[in-house]
Amino acid sequence: MNLYEFEGKEIFEKFGIAIPKSVLLRRGDKAEEIYKLFNTKDVVLKVQVLSGKRGKNNGVLFGSNVGDVKSAVDKMFVSNIRGQYICGVLMEEKLNIAEEHYLSITYDTNRKQPVLIYSQSGGMDIEDVSEEKIEKYYLDIRNENIDLNIPFANELWNCFIKNDARVVEINPLVKTVDGKFFAADSKIAIDDDAFFRHKEWNFEPRTMLGRLPTDRENAVVKIDEGENYYRGTAGKYIEMDGDIAVLFSGGGASIANMDALIQVGLKPANYTEYSGNPPREKVAQLAKIVLSKPGLRGLWIAGGVANFTDIAATFSGIIDALDEVKPTYPIVIRRAGPNEIEGKRLMEECAKRNNLNLKIFGKEIAMGATATVLFDMINVK
Repeated sequence: MNLYEFEGKEIFEKFGIAIPKSVLLRRGDKAEEIYKLFNTKDVVLKVQVLSGKRGKNNGVLFGSNVGDVKSAVDKMFVSNIRGQYICGVLMEEKLNIAEEHYLSITYDTNRKQPVLIYSQSGGMDIEDVSEEKIEKYYLDIRNENIDLNIPFANELWNCFIKNDARVVEINPLVKTVDGKFFAADSKIAIDDDAFFRHKEWNFEPRTMLGRLPTDRENAVVKIDEGENYYRGTAGKYIEMDGDIAVLFSGGGASIANMDALIQVGLKPANYTEYSGNPPREKVAQLAKIVLSKPGLRGLWIAGGVANFTDIAATFSGIIDALDEVKPTYPIVIRRAGPNEIEGKRLMEECAKRNNLNLKIFGKEIAMGATATVLFDMINVK
């Protein structure tokens, strides 16, 4: 999950990283009244969206009087910043900047360990900084403290390891003319599978697409909550604009299947996957929500050859949904793994009693090839 700037800065401050004085404005707040609370004439106004490049898309403006501030805030709330939902505008004191540095911690997937990245050149054009000016320090997850002569390095490391973060970034890390350092921006991505360890996490609703979640997306999240959170995963769902419902299994295969669907000329109504051998009831809840979207023209259920997921049990959950919805559009299934023969038998019985237009395949055919089968079934003359 990607955090908004103001959320990231709240976390930074808890770990001893200095941030500028700021106030978050919501729709309807009186910007001119909040501006009067600042003991400075010049303020920075920043839209709160989940994508980057705000500065290059009119998402960062400045104000030095009541009229400028009110006008800028009104403009920002109706602006289009790369199609993202604007959850607020952060009003912040303008720093007297002497230098802009860059500091982040993320994972190096090749070395399989965290890496701290530092540059004395930061800001909007960090991508253009030459490799020679970038310092990298590989960190040991067993050590809570690091000995580096870099501002906020140890504080950021503690922020990283204690928040189950994938990325923590300060860009720019500002040095003011009086020699003080501040996190002028924040970027934090957390592992949302770690929510059960963090009772303090109470973040605003958001999706990976940078918009507010739909009712279906909110409903799916609840599937993996509660006492059975550890029993497999079935709570991943992103609603999209197409009309082909999908139920996928396995992360990498799921992404490849989305590509295959689009390549044959079909448009997904959603992205979702279940994994880790979830119980029948979890899969049933997910399938019912997926099938509840209006205007569907097809259903594609696809996944690789499972290692330990019980095919019959997960199929039984999907069958519970099919027995209830009884869809008339074409359905194509490609799945294999433990208990697949029993799973296929149960699915074929479901198709027979509900008169479903359904075809089922195992590992004898590639997953992507079954997207073509679905296309042909939908477009049969």
